Amino acid sequence: MDVFNTPVSRKGTYCTQWDFCEDRFGVKDVLPFSISDMDLPIPDAITRALKKRLEHPILGYSRWQHGEYLNAIVNWYYQQYQTDIKPEWITYSPSVMYSIAQKQ
Repeated sequence: MDVFNTPVSRKGTYCTQWDFCEDRFGVKDVLPFSISDMDLPIPDAITRALKKRLEHPILGYSRWQHGEYLNAIVNWYYQQYQTDIKPEWITYSPSVMYSIAQKQ
């Protein structure tokens, strides 16, 4: 499947990118060019993983800074880019603005 050639409309889904342009920009018919929303279908592997996770009856916040999670990122970077990174280089970032606001 070529996800870049599969249009997906998010209009009518309470999507802030498309359904609330007039609220944010004062104009209804505008292209929002958001930095985080990508109108691409979710890969099947992610859909399967989400369905598996939803089999557990309780949802809540998960700890992100544990070995299994960090090693998955380290391994992914090596497989994709043949780049060695260290787990301590990985940081949490729920949004661009959150990251900019953090003191280094």
